[in-house]
Amino acid sequence: MFDLNDIKQRAGSKSLDLGYGLYASNHVSKLLIIDNQAMATVAGQFKYKVTLENNAAGQCLASCTCPAGDYQEICKHAIAVALKVNSLSAAELADVNANDETAQDNERTELIAWFMDKPTNELTNIIMAFLDESEHEYDKWVMMMTNDKQALGAGELSKLITKALPNKQVWGWSEVNSYFAEANSLFELILPAIAKLPVEQQWKLTLKALVRLNDVLEEIDDSGGFRFEIEGQLNQNLSELFNQLPWSDEQKAQWIFEHFADYKYDVFPSVPHDFDITPSVNTLFLSQCAAVIEKRLQTGVDFDDWRQKSAVTRLTSVLIDQAKEQDDWQEQLRLIKLTAHDSDDYLKVMALCKARNDLLDAEYYLQQAYQRANKPHEVLACKRDEIELRLELSEFKAAWVIAWQLFIDNPSFNGFKDLQTLQQKTGIIDAEFAQKVEQLLLSLSNQENYRFTNYPSELLDFYIDQNDIEKARSLAAKHKVKSSQLIKLADIILMQYPQESIDLYHKSISDMIGQTNNNAYREATNLLIKIEKNLKHTNADCTLLYDMIAALIKDFKQKRNMMKLLREYFPDCF
Repeated sequence: MFDLNDIKQRAGSKSLDLGYGLYASNHVSKLLIIDNQAMATVAGQFKYKVTLENNAAGQCLASCTCPAGDYQEICKHAIAVALKVNSLSAAELADVNANDETAQDNERTELIAWFMDKPTNELTNIIMAFLDESEHEYDKWVMMMTNDKQALGAGELSKLITKALPNKQVWGWSEVNSYFAEANSLFELILPAIAKLPVEQQWKLTLKALVRLNDVLEEIDDSGGFRFEIEGQLNQNLSELFNQLPWSDEQKAQWIFEHFADYKYDVFPSVPHDFDITPSVNTLFLSQCAAVIEKRLQTGVDFDDWRQKSAVTRLTSVLIDQAKEQDDWQEQLRLIKLTAHDSDDYLKVMALCKARNDLLDAEYYLQQAYQRANKPHEVLACKRDEIELRLELSEFKAAWVIAWQLFIDNPSFNGFKDLQTLQQKTGIIDAEFAQKVEQLLLSLSNQENYRFTNYPSELLDFYIDQNDIEKARSLAAKHKVKSSQLIKLADIILMQYPQESIDLYHKSISDMIGQTNNNAYREATNLLIKIEKNLKHTNADCTLLYDMIAALIKDFKQKRNMMKLLREYFPDCF
């Protein structure tokens, strides 16, 4: 049914060997064949779903749910299924083809009837044998049994939470996936059982589960985010339970304050934002923040210690938010000044004064920021803010002088665009502006660290912006630049220099496909579609484009998903 010679040519030798091993070990099951399509399950590290289909040209197209299925044209699991299908005789194929959905429904009905005919003790043995294969399946059924007889108590559920989130080191992607898959399976039973308890017990158990999750994550590399389902549900439950608690407003405010002031957990609802606290609780909470700030300032805060400063700034932030809501800018100013210490703090005070059109005070606080600016990036921030302030004060020449000096110190294309905008604001026009910018960007190549400034890309953007195409072509030919710039240049010269343009496109699209992900494949395909549309719109010859696509097909035939897209939109290139 499938052309094995074609499959062998398109698959890697390692995938072939592994595919033969899976087939020979009878790892292919649940085979279903409908017309020219075959579907099956292949048991590897996990169970994967495989689909094979012959296209109109007789070529086998494969898809698989395994990780390699995202970037390999034909993975080892697909090879195993192809071998299985081709090993069947005509009679066996007919039997498999008869196994359609109706036949499966009949089989299911027969299986149910067969179970119902079994004696109770034999059926019990079958179930227990199945449960013994999985510790978590066994635990789930024990839990259902216990909960069915009598609602599980808080103590039992607490133990189950610990069991669902065992404390052990787990680092591999697949192992972490399995860890949280099993945890999710138990939490599907734990959470409904918790919901049957009194509110305070629900609260304690939900909080315990969150704390436990934080603890185990210290030893688990969950960069894949497999915990998100449990995390999201626990966070939501805790937030919803808060207002149901039979606590006084003072108790609720105290809890909110303690969990806001001391950032204890990485995985936790955002305090206070995720908790729908009442106005009275909020007032008490803010009062505690204000009182603690006052006390810490009286006893002395070492603002050079980032921990101490961060703690006070965090407490102040909610008071500032409240002042913003009440449009009380003087209170905002007072609170910001209360903890102002470094250059950045005083720039915030300056920005607030400028927003209220209090420009003289803004200038005063800018000077305060300059006095505290000890690092280059702090001085740079002051100068950028000063440019905006000078514009507000209509001191256009002073603004331009500062901005031009910043550009001289650090020439870049973005800096050039900023200066263009500033020219429009100030009305200061320099007839030699473009030439000066070009020379400064060219000077980057003479600097010792020019490799880090990436001057060819900066200069190419400038030439394209200035429509200096000849210099742009020369630069792109001699230096390595970003793919996005090559595409932009290729778009501009497509009609005038078609071969050169196609070469630029080819390089850029090859870089995209080389990223080996579906988003990049779609981006590359969309670009090819756009190029074809542009060529046809001007009645230009598409031969060079189709030759390039044929070359891409040859170079990237292993990228299965990319080949699917190209077959869909450019079938004549195959």
